[in-house]
Amino acid sequence: DPRYGYQWHLPNIQAPASWDYSRADNIVVAILDTGVDRSHPDLAGKLLPGWNAVDGGSDTSDINGHGTAVAGTAAAATDNADGVAGVAWNAAILPVRITNSSDGYAYWSDIARGLNWAANQGADVANISYGVSSSSTVASAAQYMRGKGGLVVVAGGNDGVDPGYADNPYLISVSATDSNDAKASWSNYGAFIDVAAPGVSIQTTSRGGSYGNWSGTSFASPVTAGVVAEIMGANPKLSADQVEQILKESADKVA
Repeated sequence: DPRYGYQWHLPNIQAPASWDYSRADNIVVAILDTGVDRSHPDLAGKLLPGWNAVDGGSDTSDINGHGTAVAGTAAAATDNADGVAGVAWNAAILPVRITNSSDGYAYWSDIARGLNWAANQGADVANISYGVSSSSTVASAAQYMRGKGGLVVVAGGNDGVDPGYADNPYLISVSATDSNDAKASWSNYGAFIDVAAPGVSIQTTSRGGSYGNWSGTSFASPVTAGVVAEIMGANPKLSADQVEQILKESADKVA
């Protein structure tokens, strides 16, 4: 992957060492977002048939660009002599488009509907790079998915504040760090955050077959979802609660 050298976040989370043990084989990562560019050479072979949660159709083309970048962060094709590497090498990507608006705005009801659908399709991990940590509607759908053995990873938000949310037991909320393991200045924090992950200048896939650097808790979230997929791939017999416990307990403790 010629762009691997730009992907500081992968050695930072010790992804290369993990690939000796797990490449997330047979794990499905649902990407609930603005869609995914099916023609992107670093994603094309990874995509399952998806769903549009807004209109119930099958159009999961990327209406904004955000979703393609998120999908590549979690699970771009790896070791294929093209572009970037994904955290979860061999995980399949299940695209679930949760908005038909070009600005990417999504309703909690559509996100929850997409999550229920992904759970029913057997998704192992769902990534939602949106601020949903305070939504009881989304939490209810996440509880349903957890009942099927799946985990839901979400973005903590980019307002640089502690919004005062309580911890949500059904959502893994993620804040963003930089290459020094320091919290990004714009990343939210607080009791609701479960883990932090790299989210500054993340080199990933961009709509139209290109690549670029993206920043935000939107990218810390799929890095984490990729790690969850790796854990599941290493031991498919783990329960959802055990996977979350391993994710947290194996994380580096930083200030």
